[in-house]
Amino acid sequence: MMAGPGVPGAAEAQSGNAGQGVGPGKETGAHAQRRSTARSSAVQRKEIARAKQPRAAPEAVPLRTEDLPKRSSVELEELIVQQRKLVAANPRDETVRRNLGWISVEVANRVLEAESLGRIQEVSVYTTLIRTGLADTLWRVTQIARQGMARARAALGLYHSEGILVPQDYARGCNYFSQAAAAGHVAAAYRAFLCLVKAEPERARQWLEQSARGGHAGAQEAMGRACIEKTSIDAACAKMWLEPAAGQGRVGAMSLLAWLHAREGTEAALVQAAKLYRAAAEAGDLAAQNNLGEFYETGRGVPREPAQALDWYRRSAEHGFAPAQFNLARLLAFGVGIERDVVSARGWATKAQRQGISQAAELLELLAGAEEPR
Repeated sequence: MMAGPGVPGAAEAQSGNAGQGVGPGKETGAHAQRRSTARSSAVQRKEIARAKQPRAAPEAVPLRTEDLPKRSSVELEELIVQQRKLVAANPRDETVRRNLGWISVEVANRVLEAESLGRIQEVSVYTTLIRTGLADTLWRVTQIARQGMARARAALGLYHSEGILVPQDYARGCNYFSQAAAAGHVAAAYRAFLCLVKAEPERARQWLEQSARGGHAGAQEAMGRACIEKTSIDAACAKMWLEPAAGQGRVGAMSLLAWLHAREGTEAALVQAAKLYRAAAEAGDLAAQNNLGEFYETGRGVPREPAQALDWYRRSAEHGFAPAQFNLARLLAFGVGIERDVVSARGWATKAQRQGISQAAELLELLAGAEEPR
């Protein structure tokens, strides 16, 4: 019996399904799966090996030193942190270490600038930043200074004279200040003046004038004070130096300039004196606080307000200014601007007397027989 015509390929398919043998170039599904798994494992091992290999450390870029003075204190701190990360990644990278040296120079010069304006808190903040964030920069700053940079020499002057980053060596610090001053550094010239004022007063005077003419507020105040301390006060000379210093915000210069205006005695001069005293008093100048209190007590340059006088005397007295302690005691003793308080008056008068205020003894004698409030 013959079979009918079949579907083409049907016999081959049936034969295959019946377990036809594997021909050349072919593999079973199990073999393919094992080979695929092996390839995946090899790829994974390579990826793990690459991950374990140390990555190339990021390279530091030299800082644009002319941009450093434009950065705020917060930006400088962030920059130090950034550079420290680069040092940690590549300790031998000289570029980043030199960058830190340049930052150290900038921060040191900010200390000197803050000193010029009498900003003690800023001096403290920047000094702390040098000690904590830039403690290893002395050698780099020294190398920069050897290239003739005045700002770097001024920084070394600060480090040695104040014992920052290095044991204190005042003479060496003064030498660096003199070198920087000779190169035209204004703040270094003022420090050189302070170094020599007793030993070489004539040379010191030259440094002071150089610094004052360069715009250093502290030097300008010193020049103005010298004009006041002459045998006869040279008011025009004093104002010439004190006005630019006060304009920069130097509170000591404001207070001295106010005193000069008050000395003139005209109504316009007294009003100007009161304005200057207020600016200096609000900035924390103790003498200005006391003097502004006197203005409010007497009504000179401002309306007479005993309560305001008492407040300004108290602010100054609480920080140890002896004249203000006496004035506060006086107002408390007689109940000016406040209810009379003999006990407190005695306390403040005693403090003033201990600091050499002779009138305080007289006030204490007056209070000796007074009854204390019940």
